[in-house]
Amino acid sequence: MPAPDTAPPLPRLTMPTREVVARRNGCLACPARAHTVCAPLATTAIDRVALLKQPPRRLPAGTTIYAEQERCGEYFTLLEGWVALTAALEDGRRVVLDYVLPGGFFGFQANPVMPRPQSALAVTAVGLCPLPRPGLEALIGADPAVAAYLSHLIAVHEARAHDHLVNSTGRHARARLAHLLIELYFRQRHELPYRPGEIIDLPLSLALIGEAVGLTAVHVSRTLRGLREEGIVRLRRGRLLISNPEALVHASGVEDRPLADEAADA
Repeated sequence: MPAPDTAPPLPRLTMPTREVVARRNGCLACPARAHTVCAPLATTAIDRVALLKQPPRRLPAGTTIYAEQERCGEYFTLLEGWVALTAALEDGRRVVLDYVLPGGFFGFQANPVMPRPQSALAVTAVGLCPLPRPGLEALIGADPAVAAYLSHLIAVHEARAHDHLVNSTGRHARARLAHLLIELYFRQRHELPYRPGEIIDLPLSLALIGEAVGLTAVHVSRTLRGLREEGIVRLRRGRLLISNPEALVHASGVEDRPLADEAADA
């Protein structure tokens, strides 16, 4: 990332035009604004983002948003849907590094001139707000609050990556799966489940779940069946029902390793 004094300049604004007004209104009404790099910007600064960003993009489920080894040209805010960030192994297997949920910011990397270190796959149909790399560099150079908020997001993602490593290498199958389910609940609600009957979205195949916790789809199916038979959770048609939240939290190990929260104050 270039130093702030070498970052490209922000576009110069003139009198508002119909297009600028429409873009501004879209940004102000965007439900993802509170969670992405636009969060710290004052209302008066939104015009800058409105001019920098690309038009929203909609893609069907199964689309590769960007591929491993591609060059970095855009960063993304996920407006709707779910995205999986994946890496390919030499033997052809795939690892899910993380999931991006609505409002998530993804595609940012340490060295933007290097190839992408992972792929981004649309798990469901998705809506994206693309921001060209030079545009983000301009925002960082012009507004320290954007840089501070981005640092917060990076720290959260790093903490989650460390937790994924512990989960996939240091826990048995039941605990791995329970931890992933609790993490995805926490990321949607910003609290741990405590009432029986809580339901969240979980539009993931058994294979995608397994690739995130180092298990085969068959092993995931067997483990989910065990949790269902114990009366703890039930996964059906992309929705997770938590019948016994206390048992699920205990099985996950999060009482010993608290989860990072993107909604926490930066």
